[in-house]
Amino acid sequence: MVKKAIFLLIHPELYMINCKSVCQAFMPVLFLLLCIRSIPAQERNDVQQNTVHHDTTIYYDQTLSSPEGLATKEKQFHDKLPNVEDTTHRPTYVITIHRMIDGGLNSSIQRRVDSAKDKNAGLIIFDIDTFGGRLDAAMEISEFISDLKEAKTVAFISHKAISAGALIALSCNDIIMAPDAELGDCEPILPTTEGGYKSAGEKIQTVLRTKFRKFAEKNGYPVLLAEAMVTSEIEVYRIETEENPEGFYISSRELKEMGEEDQKKIKKKKLIVEEGKLLTMHTREAFEFGFARHIVEDRDALFALYGVNKNDVTELETNWSEEMVRFLEKIAPVLLTIGIIAFYLEFNSPGFGIPGLIGIVCFATIFLSKYLVGLAEAPEIIIFFLGIALIAAEIFLIPGFGITGIAGIILVFIGLILSFQDFTFPRTPFDSGELRKNLLMIIGSFLTSALAIVLLLKHMPGIPIFRRLILTTAETPEYGFKNVTTPVYADLIGTKGIATTPLRPSGRIEVGEKILDVVTQGDFIDKGQRVEIVKVEGNRIVVKTV
Repeated sequence: MVKKAIFLLIHPELYMINCKSVCQAFMPVLFLLLCIRSIPAQERNDVQQNTVHHDTTIYYDQTLSSPEGLATKEKQFHDKLPNVEDTTHRPTYVITIHRMIDGGLNSSIQRRVDSAKDKNAGLIIFDIDTFGGRLDAAMEISEFISDLKEAKTVAFISHKAISAGALIALSCNDIIMAPDAELGDCEPILPTTEGGYKSAGEKIQTVLRTKFRKFAEKNGYPVLLAEAMVTSEIEVYRIETEENPEGFYISSRELKEMGEEDQKKIKKKKLIVEEGKLLTMHTREAFEFGFARHIVEDRDALFALYGVNKNDVTELETNWSEEMVRFLEKIAPVLLTIGIIAFYLEFNSPGFGIPGLIGIVCFATIFLSKYLVGLAEAPEIIIFFLGIALIAAEIFLIPGFGITGIAGIILVFIGLILSFQDFTFPRTPFDSGELRKNLLMIIGSFLTSALAIVLLLKHMPGIPIFRRLILTTAETPEYGFKNVTTPVYADLIGTKGIATTPLRPSGRIEVGEKILDVVTQGDFIDKGQRVEIVKVEGNRIVVKTV
């Protein structure tokens, strides 16, 4: 079958004849590409790691007043952070995580962390200032950071670590916050058909809660409060008992399930997170609740806290190519719309011109940006351009519009969908949400393109840039044009003749003493068979077997 597909590509005159055979020939190729694409480069399923519990002691800047209820903990403060001695004699690196979290940032962070590891980094500080972004990218970044064993990781929240940024912060061994920073609010959301957003629902929330719970347990953050950043249905109290005067966090459900004897031992109860609200904390709250290990004014104070000379700190920044990829990711829907319009204009114009070049550049840019962030690979690129080839064959080689053109459109759509995600078939609730988002985006681009094409065709003559491309004068003898007499074949309808060559579907027949170029209605006709002319459209003569 694969050989048949290649043979038909080499011989387009045979390819035109039987659309069903073409589709059957390409089905094994498409199936093979999808199978290759479905093999993940790295399994997304979480693998349970051996958790290493770090010292959960909270360190507090003594220049600030003590929070209520933490007087006992204040006695446990130490003058230095845990494991400082393990990091001071090795290099320290700062990696910024600013603006939107996306696939381009994911690749950049992995490159910069690998660079720090190669230089024997002892301390890696992630300077976080973001409102969030793509959850899939944040999950990969957080897992990558959590798996680091060669260096101590610190999340320095200079301004905000909201949504996906909070997930990345909790994956670090320590969280240090500036005085006016914020942390929390990581409820997953999905776009709606009305153009807004809605909560992703329990199926996705449970996956994200597991991530928060895992990182909180590993790094010594309050597990219940970490889950309250994701789900608004969790109501959390802080209670103090006779056995535990320092206090601990408990959900309203667990509180109701406590026995009478245990409830009598409660000395103090304080509502921390109200049901129906997500946990979002400013710096003092994050410190009081046990997320922030310390509060510092700026980076210099942070370096001093870890016993690091600021002159020995190296900041690893994004390079120009990574910034370009992040920019291209943002404008991918715009490039997609422009590329569709350009290909439409090219397919409706003779020869190859500027629209075709623009279309190729747009789609090449889309696939390049997706390839660089690990989404688009060879199979989906082949599927996309195979679809383009089928559409071109349908337009230029095969009369009418049938199964070949429809198959081409489907392949183009599949190729685009796969290039915007790192999975072939959704395996998790998050994958399903990502697939819906990509479908909405691509369908929206196609609809926008269709609207733009209609407006462009209607108003193109009035746009100055297109006037040179459109003939606005009549082809009259005054301008040097001459009438060329073309043969008239309309009177041949119903005439019979003999095929002098195989018709596949084009070829030649003999009618009387005339040799005519003809096409069939899509079937093969062998040489020597009798045929009848059934339709004439200008110079195009259509025949069928008698």
